[in-house]
Amino acid sequence: MSNYDGQSVASEFRAETFLADDLSTNNRGVARGAERALMSALLFDGVQAFLNYTCATHPAQRARYREAYTWVATHGTEYIFSFDNVCDCLGMDPDFLRCGLINASNSQSFEWTKIRRVS
Repeated sequence: MSNYDGQSVASEFRAETFLADDLSTNNRGVARGAERALMSALLFDGVQAFLNYTCATHPAQRARYREAYTWVATHGTEYIFSFDNVCDCLGMDPDFLRCGLINASNSQSFEWTKIRRVS
């Protein structure tokens, strides 16, 4: 992702500065309220794109899958909305979820019905 100047969004937002104050008062380190809703929506959209476009053949859909795969497969917490940070804020093990998603998409018997979030 990049902003209008071509700079990486990750260089603008650092998780340790943005979330540190909010999560430091939480005894488990799990986001609550609006932060939790945002992180949940982000994770849902990322997982949805990852699974919905795993077997895609159209170039635009393949690009969407590659973006979702890159987000899921990238380790690190520098970017505030990284897969690792989102999972951590929701109290999930990012490695466990990452492994499950990648194994499901690589499975010979993978069959997924497209889902849509209901507003």
